[in-house]
Amino acid sequence: MELHQDNRAFCTPLTVLNTVAEQLADVDLTLPDYCPDIEKILKCALTPKIQSKALSGGQLQIDGVCVVSVLYVESGKKTIRCCEHSVTFSQSFTVRDEGENDIVLTKTKSEYINCRALSPRRMVIHGAFSLYAKVIAVQKNELYAPPKEQNLEILTQNMRLADLKSNCQEQFTVSEEISVADKPPVEAVLYSKVTAGVTDAKAVSGKLMLNGEIGVRLFYLTNLETGETAKLDYLLPFSQIIDCAGMGDDTDNLICCEVLSYDIRLKNDVLSDKPAIAFDAALCVSAQGYLSAAEQVVTDAFSTEFAAAPQLCPLKSVAQARAVSDTFMEKLTAKIDNAKISKVLDIYADFVTLDAAPAEGGLTAKGKINLCILALNEENFPVFVERSCEYERPLPSAEGCNLMLFDCARVLSISYRLSDENSIDIRCELKIEGGALQSETTDAVCGVEIFEDRPVSRDGCALVLYFASAGEKLWEIAKAHSTKPALLLSENAPVEAVLDSDKMLLIPKL
Repeated sequence: MELHQDNRAFCTPLTVLNTVAEQLADVDLTLPDYCPDIEKILKCALTPKIQSKALSGGQLQIDGVCVVSVLYVESGKKTIRCCEHSVTFSQSFTVRDEGENDIVLTKTKSEYINCRALSPRRMVIHGAFSLYAKVIAVQKNELYAPPKEQNLEILTQNMRLADLKSNCQEQFTVSEEISVADKPPVEAVLYSKVTAGVTDAKAVSGKLMLNGEIGVRLFYLTNLETGETAKLDYLLPFSQIIDCAGMGDDTDNLICCEVLSYDIRLKNDVLSDKPAIAFDAALCVSAQGYLSAAEQVVTDAFSTEFAAAPQLCPLKSVAQARAVSDTFMEKLTAKIDNAKISKVLDIYADFVTLDAAPAEGGLTAKGKINLCILALNEENFPVFVERSCEYERPLPSAEGCNLMLFDCARVLSISYRLSDENSIDIRCELKIEGGALQSETTDAVCGVEIFEDRPVSRDGCALVLYFASAGEKLWEIAKAHSTKPALLLSENAPVEAVLDSDKMLLIPKL
Protein backbone atom coordinates (compact mmCIF):
# COMPACT_ATOMS: atom_id res chain seq x y z
CA MET A 1 0.00 0.00 0.00
CA GLU A 2 1.57 3.27 -1.12
CA LEU A 3 2.13 5.88 1.56
CA HIS A 4 1.69 9.57 0.72
CA GLN A 5 3.89 11.62 3.04
CA ASP A 6 4.03 14.58 0.66
CA ASN A 7 0.35 15.50 1.21
CA ARG A 8 0.28 16.73 4.77
CA ALA A 9 -3.26 18.08 4.93
CA PHE A 10 -6.74 16.61 4.57
CA CYS A 11 -10.34 17.75 5.09
CA THR A 12 -13.14 16.29 7.18
CA PRO A 13 -16.80 17.23 7.67
CA LEU A 14 -17.55 19.44 10.66
CA THR A 15 -21.06 19.89 12.03
CA VAL A 16 -21.24 23.57 13.03
CA LEU A 17 -24.97 23.53 13.82
CA ASN A 18 -27.26 20.73 14.95
CA THR A 19 -30.37 22.04 16.63
CA VAL A 20 -34.16 21.96 16.73
CA ALA A 21 -36.80 24.64 17.21
CA GLU A 22 -40.50 24.27 17.88
CA GLN A 23 -42.94 26.02 15.58
CA LEU A 24 -46.55 26.67 16.60
CA ALA A 25 -49.51 26.41 14.24
CA ASP A 26 -52.66 27.91 15.77
CA VAL A 27 -55.68 28.35 13.51
CA ASP A 28 -59.24 29.53 13.99
CA LEU A 29 -60.74 27.90 10.91
CA THR A 30 -64.11 28.61 9.37
CA LEU A 31 -65.12 26.37 6.48
CA PRO A 32 -65.40 28.11 3.13
CA ASP A 33 -68.82 28.20 1.49
CA TYR A 34 -68.09 25.32 -0.90
CA CYS A 35 -67.33 22.91 2.00
CA PRO A 36 -70.30 21.10 3.62
CA ASP A 37 -70.84 21.02 7.39
CA ILE A 38 -68.82 18.77 9.68
CA GLU A 39 -70.39 15.78 11.37
CA LYS A 40 -67.23 14.03 12.56
CA ILE A 41 -63.55 14.92 12.37
CA LEU A 42 -61.44 11.99 11.19
CA LYS A 43 -57.93 13.43 11.13
CA CYS A 44 -56.17 16.73 11.71
CA ALA A 45 -52.66 16.95 10.29
CA LEU A 46 -49.74 19.37 9.99
CA THR A 47 -47.63 19.29 6.83
CA PRO A 48 -44.65 21.68 7.05
CA LYS A 49 -43.18 22.75 3.72
CA ILE A 50 -39.87 24.58 3.48
CA GLN A 51 -39.92 27.27 0.81
CA SER A 52 -36.40 28.63 1.31
CA LYS A 53 -33.27 28.12 3.37
CA ALA A 54 -30.35 30.50 3.14
CA LEU A 55 -27.07 30.77 5.05
CA SER A 56 -25.39 34.17 5.05
CA GLY A 57 -23.48 36.32 7.51
CA GLY A 58 -23.53 33.65 10.20
CA GLN A 59 -27.32 33.38 10.12
CA LEU A 60 -29.37 30.48 8.79
CA GLN A 61 -32.80 31.66 7.69
CA ILE A 62 -35.53 29.08 7.05
CA ASP A 63 -38.94 30.13 5.76
CA GLY A 64 -41.92 28.00 4.91
CA VAL A 65 -45.57 27.28 5.24
CA CYS A 66 -47.38 24.76 7.40
CA VAL A 67 -50.50 23.29 5.81
CA VAL A 68 -53.16 22.48 8.41
CA SER A 69 -55.58 19.93 6.94
CA VAL A 70 -58.79 18.57 8.42
CA LEU A 71 -60.21 15.31 7.07
CA TYR A 72 -63.85 14.95 8.13
CA VAL A 73 -67.20 13.30 7.46
CA GLU A 74 -69.72 15.79 6.15
CA SER A 75 -73.15 15.85 7.75
CA GLY A 76 -75.26 15.58 4.61
CA LYS A 77 -74.17 12.62 2.52
CA LYS A 78 -71.80 11.12 5.14
CA THR A 79 -68.92 11.31 2.68
CA ILE A 80 -65.28 12.24 3.31
CA ARG A 81 -64.21 15.82 2.73
CA CYS A 82 -61.09 17.87 3.41
CA CYS A 83 -60.41 21.49 4.30
CA GLU A 84 -56.96 23.11 4.38
CA HIS A 85 -55.46 26.28 5.78
CA SER A 86 -51.86 27.50 5.48
CA VAL A 87 -49.80 29.17 8.19
CA THR A 88 -46.42 30.73 7.38
CA PHE A 89 -43.40 30.26 9.61
CA SER A 90 -39.91 31.71 9.80
CA GLN A 91 -36.93 30.67 11.91
CA SER A 92 -33.41 32.03 12.24
CA PHE A 93 -30.37 30.22 13.69
CA THR A 94 -26.91 31.56 14.49
CA VAL A 95 -24.16 29.51 12.84
CA ARG A 96 -20.54 29.54 14.00
CA ASP A 97 -17.65 29.10 11.57
CA GLU A 98 -19.64 29.58 8.39
CA GLY A 99 -17.83 28.36 5.28
CA GLU A 100 -18.20 28.85 1.55
CA ASN A 101 -19.78 25.52 0.61
CA ASP A 102 -21.68 24.52 3.73
CA ILE A 103 -24.47 21.97 3.47
CA VAL A 104 -27.76 22.84 5.17
CA LEU A 105 -29.96 19.86 6.08
CA THR A 106 -33.49 20.30 7.37
CA LYS A 107 -36.21 17.99 8.68
CA THR A 108 -39.64 18.55 10.15
CA LYS A 109 -41.71 16.43 12.49
CA SER A 110 -45.28 17.00 13.64
CA GLU A 111 -45.35 16.93 17.45
CA TYR A 112 -49.02 17.38 18.31
CA ILE A 113 -52.28 18.80 17.01
CA ASN A 114 -55.55 19.39 18.83
CA CYS A 115 -58.73 20.12 16.90
CA ARG A 116 -62.00 21.23 18.52
CA ALA A 117 -65.20 21.92 16.62
CA LEU A 118 -67.03 24.98 17.94
CA SER A 119 -69.81 24.53 15.42
CA PRO A 120 -70.46 22.48 12.27
CA ARG A 121 -68.50 25.13 10.35
CA ARG A 122 -65.90 26.41 12.75
CA MET A 123 -62.88 24.75 14.37
CA VAL A 124 -60.10 25.86 16.68
CA ILE A 125 -56.80 24.08 15.97
CA HIS A 126 -53.66 24.14 18.12
CA GLY A 127 -50.58 22.32 16.90
CA ALA A 128 -46.80 22.35 16.82
CA PHE A 129 -44.02 20.81 14.79
CA SER A 130 -40.26 20.54 15.25
CA LEU A 131 -37.88 22.10 12.76
CA TYR A 132 -34.51 20.36 12.72
CA ALA A 133 -31.52 22.14 11.20
CA LYS A 134 -27.98 20.85 10.64
CA VAL A 135 -25.11 22.66 8.93
CA ILE A 136 -22.08 20.67 7.74
CA ALA A 137 -18.89 22.61 6.95
CA VAL A 138 -15.41 21.56 5.81
CA GLN A 139 -12.59 21.44 8.34
CA LYS A 140 -8.95 21.44 7.21
CA ASN A 141 -6.59 19.27 9.26
CA GLU A 142 -2.79 19.45 9.20
CA LEU A 143 -0.62 16.37 9.62
CA TYR A 144 2.58 17.05 11.53
CA ALA A 145 5.82 16.56 9.63
CA PRO A 146 8.95 17.24 11.76
CA PRO A 147 11.56 19.59 10.24
CA LYS A 148 14.67 17.74 9.11
CA GLU A 149 16.97 20.08 11.04
CA GLN A 150 15.42 18.95 14.35
CA ASN A 151 16.77 15.42 13.78
CA LEU A 152 13.90 13.83 15.73
CA GLU A 153 13.06 10.19 16.20
CA ILE A 154 9.41 9.70 15.29
CA LEU A 155 6.84 6.98 15.82
CA THR A 156 4.25 6.72 13.06
CA GLN A 157 0.98 4.90 12.60
CA ASN A 158 -0.32 3.87 9.19
CA MET A 159 -3.87 5.13 8.73
CA ARG A 160 -6.39 5.20 5.94
CA LEU A 161 -7.73 8.75 5.60
CA ALA A 162 -10.72 9.78 3.51
CA ASP A 163 -10.12 13.35 2.37
CA LEU A 164 -13.30 15.41 1.88
CA LYS A 165 -12.78 16.86 -1.60
CA SER A 166 -16.31 18.09 -2.32
CA ASN A 167 -19.10 19.48 -0.15
CA CYS A 168 -21.97 20.78 -2.26
CA GLN A 169 -25.71 21.38 -2.28
CA GLU A 170 -28.24 22.54 -4.84
CA GLN A 171 -31.96 23.27 -4.82
CA PHE A 172 -34.09 22.85 -7.93
CA THR A 173 -37.70 22.43 -9.01
CA VAL A 174 -39.33 19.55 -10.84
CA SER A 175 -42.62 20.28 -12.62
CA GLU A 176 -44.94 17.86 -14.38
CA GLU A 177 -48.46 17.74 -15.73
CA ILE A 178 -49.81 14.36 -14.65
CA SER A 179 -52.42 12.90 -16.95
CA VAL A 180 -55.30 11.05 -15.29
CA ALA A 181 -57.01 9.99 -18.50
CA ASP A 182 -56.93 6.31 -17.46
CA LYS A 183 -58.04 7.05 -13.89
CA PRO A 184 -61.39 7.99 -12.35
CA PRO A 185 -61.94 11.76 -12.55
CA VAL A 186 -60.37 13.93 -9.83
CA GLU A 187 -62.96 16.15 -8.18
CA ALA A 188 -61.12 17.04 -4.97
CA VAL A 189 -57.84 15.90 -3.38
CA LEU A 190 -58.35 14.58 0.15
CA TYR A 191 -54.69 14.15 0.98
CA SER A 192 -51.33 13.74 -0.73
CA LYS A 193 -47.85 12.42 0.01
CA VAL A 194 -44.63 13.09 -1.91
CA THR A 195 -41.24 11.37 -1.49
CA ALA A 196 -38.04 11.50 -3.53
CA GLY A 197 -34.79 9.59 -3.90
CA VAL A 198 -31.73 9.21 -6.12
CA THR A 199 -31.62 6.06 -8.25
CA ASP A 200 -28.32 6.62 -10.06
CA ALA A 201 -25.43 9.09 -9.87
CA LYS A 202 -22.23 9.63 -11.82
CA ALA A 203 -19.51 12.17 -11.07
CA VAL A 204 -17.22 13.48 -13.81
CA SER A 205 -14.78 16.40 -13.46
CA GLY A 206 -16.63 18.41 -10.84
CA LYS A 207 -20.11 17.61 -12.17
CA LEU A 208 -22.61 15.26 -10.55
CA MET A 209 -25.16 13.80 -12.94
CA LEU A 210 -28.20 12.51 -11.09
CA ASN A 211 -31.15 10.36 -11.97
CA GLY A 212 -33.93 10.07 -9.43
CA GLU A 213 -37.58 9.47 -8.86
CA ILE A 214 -40.41 11.31 -7.14
CA GLY A 215 -43.24 9.26 -5.71
CA VAL A 216 -46.60 11.05 -5.76
CA ARG A 217 -49.53 9.53 -3.89
CA LEU A 218 -53.04 11.01 -4.00
CA PHE A 219 -56.27 10.00 -2.33
CA TYR A 220 -59.16 11.88 -3.86
CA LEU A 221 -62.88 12.18 -4.47
CA THR A 222 -64.09 11.04 -7.86
CA ASN A 223 -67.69 12.17 -7.32
CA LEU A 224 -68.76 14.91 -4.91
CA GLU A 225 -72.35 13.64 -4.86
CA THR A 226 -71.76 9.98 -4.10
CA GLY A 227 -68.49 10.37 -2.18
CA GLU A 228 -66.67 7.75 -4.24
CA THR A 229 -62.89 7.77 -3.69
CA ALA A 230 -59.86 6.59 -5.62
CA LYS A 231 -56.08 6.43 -5.28
CA LEU A 232 -53.32 7.54 -7.61
CA ASP A 233 -49.70 6.43 -7.34
CA TYR A 234 -47.40 8.13 -9.80
CA LEU A 235 -43.64 7.73 -10.22
CA LEU A 236 -42.00 10.77 -11.77
CA PRO A 237 -38.37 10.38 -12.95
CA PHE A 238 -36.06 13.39 -12.90
CA SER A 239 -32.51 14.23 -14.00
CA GLN A 240 -30.25 16.99 -12.75
CA ILE A 241 -26.63 18.09 -13.18
CA ILE A 242 -25.06 19.67 -10.09
CA ASP A 243 -21.77 21.55 -9.80
CA CYS A 244 -19.61 19.72 -7.24
CA ALA A 245 -16.03 20.99 -7.41
CA GLY A 246 -13.53 18.30 -6.45
CA MET A 247 -15.84 15.38 -7.18
CA GLY A 248 -14.94 12.82 -9.83
CA ASP A 249 -15.05 9.16 -10.80
CA ASP A 250 -12.25 8.42 -8.28
CA THR A 251 -14.13 9.77 -5.24
CA ASP A 252 -16.50 7.94 -2.93
CA ASN A 253 -19.69 9.95 -3.20
CA LEU A 254 -22.46 10.36 -0.63
CA ILE A 255 -25.79 11.78 -1.80
CA CYS A 256 -28.99 12.80 -0.02
CA CYS A 257 -32.21 14.06 -1.63
CA GLU A 258 -34.92 15.81 0.39
CA VAL A 259 -38.33 17.18 -0.58
CA LEU A 260 -38.57 20.75 0.65
CA SER A 261 -42.09 21.50 -0.54
CA TYR A 262 -44.60 20.58 -3.22
CA ASP A 263 -47.77 21.88 -4.78
CA ILE A 264 -50.61 19.92 -6.40
CA ARG A 265 -53.34 21.67 -8.39
CA LEU A 266 -56.21 20.45 -10.50
CA LYS A 267 -55.86 21.79 -14.02
CA ASN A 268 -59.09 21.98 -16.01
CA ASP A 269 -58.74 21.66 -19.74
CA VAL A 270 -61.72 22.70 -21.83
CA LEU A 271 -60.66 20.26 -24.55
CA SER A 272 -60.61 17.29 -22.19
CA ASP A 273 -63.33 15.53 -20.21
CA LYS A 274 -60.92 14.83 -17.36
CA PRO A 275 -58.69 17.40 -15.66
CA ALA A 276 -54.95 16.94 -15.40
CA ILE A 277 -52.88 17.45 -12.27
CA ALA A 278 -50.25 20.19 -12.20
CA PHE A 279 -47.40 19.11 -9.94
CA ASP A 280 -44.41 21.13 -8.69
CA ALA A 281 -41.81 19.94 -6.19
CA ALA A 282 -38.84 21.79 -4.72
CA LEU A 283 -35.99 19.34 -4.11
CA CYS A 284 -32.63 19.77 -2.40
CA VAL A 285 -29.69 17.48 -3.17
CA SER A 286 -26.67 17.39 -0.85
CA ALA A 287 -23.50 15.58 -1.91
CA GLN A 288 -20.00 14.89 -0.66
CA GLY A 289 -16.98 13.35 -2.38
CA TYR A 290 -14.16 11.61 -0.47
CA LEU A 291 -10.78 10.52 -1.81
CA SER A 292 -9.18 7.80 0.29
CA ALA A 293 -5.41 7.37 0.70
CA ALA A 294 -2.89 5.88 3.11
CA GLU A 295 -1.03 8.26 5.40
CA GLN A 296 1.61 8.01 8.11
CA VAL A 297 0.53 9.88 11.23
CA VAL A 298 3.16 10.85 13.81
CA THR A 299 2.01 9.63 17.23
CA ASP A 300 5.19 10.29 19.28
CA ALA A 301 8.60 11.94 18.94
CA PHE A 302 11.79 12.58 20.91
CA SER A 303 15.31 13.88 20.43
CA THR A 304 18.50 11.93 21.14
CA GLU A 305 20.40 15.18 21.68
CA PHE A 306 18.14 17.40 23.80
CA ALA A 307 15.18 17.12 26.12
CA ALA A 308 11.94 17.36 24.12
CA ALA A 309 8.21 17.56 24.81
CA PRO A 310 5.82 16.38 22.05
CA GLN A 311 2.43 18.06 21.98
CA LEU A 312 -0.44 15.64 21.40
CA CYS A 313 -3.70 16.78 19.84
CA PRO A 314 -6.84 14.75 19.04
CA LEU A 315 -6.85 14.12 15.30
CA LYS A 316 -10.38 13.53 14.00
CA SER A 317 -10.43 11.67 10.72
CA VAL A 318 -12.65 9.64 8.40
CA ALA A 319 -11.35 6.18 7.57
CA GLN A 320 -14.03 5.42 4.96
CA ALA A 321 -17.19 6.88 3.46
CA ARG A 322 -19.98 4.64 2.20
CA ALA A 323 -23.17 5.40 0.31
CA VAL A 324 -26.18 3.91 2.10
CA SER A 325 -29.10 2.35 0.22
CA ASP A 326 -30.98 -0.44 2.00
CA THR A 327 -34.53 -1.69 1.51
CA PHE A 328 -36.48 -3.98 3.80
CA MET A 329 -40.04 -5.06 4.56
CA GLU A 330 -41.93 -4.42 7.79
CA LYS A 331 -45.08 -6.32 8.74
CA LEU A 332 -47.78 -5.66 11.31
CA THR A 333 -51.37 -6.53 12.05
CA ALA A 334 -53.66 -3.61 12.85
CA LYS A 335 -56.67 -4.27 15.05
CA ILE A 336 -59.68 -1.97 14.55
CA ASP A 337 -61.49 -1.73 17.88
CA ASN A 338 -65.27 -1.28 18.12
CA ALA A 339 -65.77 -1.55 14.37
CA LYS A 340 -66.20 -4.18 11.69
CA ILE A 341 -64.43 -3.30 8.46
CA SER A 342 -66.38 -3.75 5.24
CA LYS A 343 -63.84 -2.03 2.97
CA VAL A 344 -60.38 -0.50 3.26
CA LEU A 345 -60.24 2.76 1.33
CA ASP A 346 -56.55 3.50 1.78
CA ILE A 347 -53.53 2.98 4.00
CA TYR A 348 -50.64 5.44 3.90
CA ALA A 349 -47.59 6.39 5.97
CA ASP A 350 -48.08 9.69 7.72
CA PHE A 351 -44.42 9.98 8.72
CA VAL A 352 -41.28 7.89 9.20
CA THR A 353 -38.66 8.59 11.86
CA LEU A 354 -35.06 7.40 11.64
CA ASP A 355 -32.18 7.20 14.09
CA ALA A 356 -29.00 5.41 13.02
CA ALA A 357 -26.94 4.12 15.94
CA PRO A 358 -23.57 2.31 16.03
CA ALA A 359 -23.82 -1.46 16.41
CA GLU A 360 -21.45 -4.39 16.09
CA GLY A 361 -19.86 -4.20 12.66
CA GLY A 362 -21.71 -1.12 11.48
CA LEU A 363 -24.93 0.84 11.93
CA THR A 364 -28.46 -0.10 12.95
CA ALA A 365 -31.48 1.92 11.82
CA LYS A 366 -34.21 2.45 14.38
CA GLY A 367 -37.45 4.34 14.04
CA LYS A 368 -41.18 4.39 13.77
CA ILE A 369 -43.60 4.25 10.85
CA ASN A 370 -46.93 5.92 11.55
CA LEU A 371 -49.65 4.29 9.44
CA CYS A 372 -53.02 5.86 8.74
CA ILE A 373 -55.93 3.58 7.87
CA LEU A 374 -59.07 4.91 6.23
CA ALA A 375 -61.91 2.39 5.92
CA LEU A 376 -65.66 1.90 5.94
CA ASN A 377 -67.44 0.05 8.74
CA GLU A 378 -70.32 -2.37 8.28
CA GLU A 379 -72.71 0.60 7.99
CA ASN A 380 -70.47 2.18 5.27
CA PHE A 381 -69.54 5.01 7.63
CA PRO A 382 -65.93 6.25 7.33
CA VAL A 383 -63.52 5.09 10.04
CA PHE A 384 -60.02 6.48 10.59
CA VAL A 385 -57.37 4.66 12.65
CA GLU A 386 -53.65 5.30 13.26
CA ARG A 387 -51.19 2.56 14.14
CA SER A 388 -47.42 2.80 14.72
CA CYS A 389 -44.89 0.22 13.65
CA GLU A 390 -41.46 0.31 15.28
CA TYR A 391 -38.55 -1.07 13.30
CA GLU A 392 -34.90 -1.90 13.97
CA ARG A 393 -32.73 -3.21 11.16
CA PRO A 394 -28.97 -3.39 10.49
CA LEU A 395 -27.78 -1.43 7.46
CA PRO A 396 -25.65 -3.78 5.31
CA SER A 397 -24.40 -0.97 3.08
CA ALA A 398 -22.99 0.87 6.14
CA GLU A 399 -20.69 -1.98 7.16
CA GLY A 400 -17.75 -0.76 9.24
CA CYS A 401 -19.23 2.71 9.77
CA ASN A 402 -20.14 4.32 13.09
CA LEU A 403 -21.77 7.59 12.00
CA MET A 404 -24.68 8.45 9.69
CA LEU A 405 -23.85 11.88 8.29
CA PHE A 406 -27.14 12.43 6.50
CA ASP A 407 -30.06 10.13 5.98
CA CYS A 408 -33.53 9.75 4.56
CA ALA A 409 -36.20 7.11 5.18
CA ARG A 410 -39.14 6.76 2.82
CA VAL A 411 -41.92 4.28 2.26
CA LEU A 412 -41.82 2.77 -1.23
CA SER A 413 -45.05 0.78 -1.09
CA ILE A 414 -47.77 -0.50 1.23
CA SER A 415 -49.84 -3.62 0.67
CA TYR A 416 -52.54 -5.05 2.89
CA ARG A 417 -55.31 -7.62 3.25
CA LEU A 418 -58.25 -8.10 5.59
CA SER A 419 -57.46 -11.07 7.81
CA ASP A 420 -60.87 -10.85 9.51
CA GLU A 421 -63.62 -8.31 10.00
CA ASN A 422 -61.58 -6.07 12.33
CA SER A 423 -57.93 -6.96 11.56
CA ILE A 424 -55.71 -5.83 8.70
CA ASP A 425 -52.36 -7.42 7.78
CA ILE A 426 -50.02 -4.72 6.45
CA ARG A 427 -46.71 -5.01 4.62
CA CYS A 428 -44.65 -1.84 4.37
CA GLU A 429 -41.58 -1.56 2.12
CA LEU A 430 -39.10 0.91 3.61
CA LYS A 431 -35.97 2.36 2.01
CA ILE A 432 -33.15 4.11 3.86
CA GLU A 433 -30.69 6.24 1.90
CA GLY A 434 -27.85 8.63 2.64
CA GLY A 435 -24.20 8.53 3.61
CA ALA A 436 -22.28 6.87 6.44
CA LEU A 437 -18.75 7.38 7.75
CA GLN A 438 -16.21 5.47 9.79
CA SER A 439 -15.11 8.30 12.06
CA GLU A 440 -12.00 7.95 14.22
CA THR A 441 -10.10 10.06 16.76
CA THR A 442 -6.37 9.49 17.29
CA ASP A 443 -3.90 11.25 19.59
CA ALA A 444 -1.31 12.60 17.14
CA VAL A 445 1.71 14.84 17.47
CA CYS A 446 0.95 18.40 16.40
CA GLY A 447 4.28 19.93 17.52
CA VAL A 448 7.49 19.22 19.43
CA GLU A 449 9.25 21.63 21.80
CA ILE A 450 13.04 21.22 21.85
CA PHE A 451 14.98 22.37 24.95
CA GLU A 452 18.46 23.10 23.58
CA ASP A 453 19.63 24.26 27.01
CA ARG A 454 19.04 20.76 28.37
CA PRO A 455 21.28 18.37 26.42
CA VAL A 456 21.03 14.62 27.00
CA SER A 457 23.65 13.54 29.53
CA ARG A 458 26.19 10.93 28.40
CA ASP A 459 28.11 8.61 30.75
CA GLY A 460 30.70 7.48 28.19
CA CYS A 461 29.39 3.89 27.90
CA ALA A 462 29.01 2.43 24.42
CA LEU A 463 26.52 -0.26 25.49
CA VAL A 464 24.18 -0.71 28.42
CA LEU A 465 22.58 -3.98 29.53
CA TYR A 466 18.87 -3.65 30.18
CA PHE A 467 16.60 -6.38 31.57
CA ALA A 468 13.24 -5.82 29.84
CA SER A 469 9.93 -7.31 30.92
CA ALA A 470 7.30 -8.89 28.70
CA GLY A 471 4.92 -6.29 27.28
CA GLU A 472 7.47 -3.47 27.10
CA LYS A 473 7.76 -1.63 23.79
CA LEU A 474 11.08 -1.11 22.02
CA TRP A 475 10.05 2.47 21.23
CA GLU A 476 9.51 3.31 24.90
CA ILE A 477 12.82 1.68 25.86
CA ALA A 478 14.72 3.65 23.19
CA LYS A 479 13.00 6.87 24.25
CA ALA A 480 13.85 6.31 27.93
CA HIS A 481 17.54 5.77 27.08
CA SER A 482 17.72 8.56 24.41
CA THR A 483 18.93 6.19 21.71
CA LYS A 484 17.80 5.53 18.20
CA PRO A 485 15.13 2.79 17.87
CA ALA A 486 16.83 1.55 14.67
CA LEU A 487 20.11 0.98 16.53
CA LEU A 488 18.33 -0.78 19.38
CA LEU A 489 16.62 -3.07 16.90
CA SER A 490 19.83 -3.87 14.98
CA GLU A 491 21.73 -4.77 18.17
CA ASN A 492 19.00 -7.13 19.38
CA ALA A 493 17.49 -8.58 16.20
CA PRO A 494 15.35 -10.51 15.90
CA VAL A 495 13.08 -8.89 18.47
CA GLU A 496 9.46 -7.85 18.44
CA ALA A 497 8.21 -4.26 18.68
CA VAL A 498 6.35 -5.39 21.81
CA LEU A 499 8.27 -7.98 23.83
CA ASP A 500 6.43 -11.27 24.29
CA SER A 501 8.71 -12.43 27.12
CA ASP A 502 11.38 -11.17 29.51
CA LYS A 503 14.62 -10.38 27.65
CA MET A 504 18.06 -8.92 28.20
CA LEU A 505 18.68 -6.13 25.68
CA LEU A 506 21.85 -4.40 24.56
CA ILE A 507 21.21 -0.67 24.39
CA PRO A 508 23.68 1.26 22.24
CA LYS A 509 24.57 4.71 23.59
CA LEU A 510 25.23 7.57 21.20
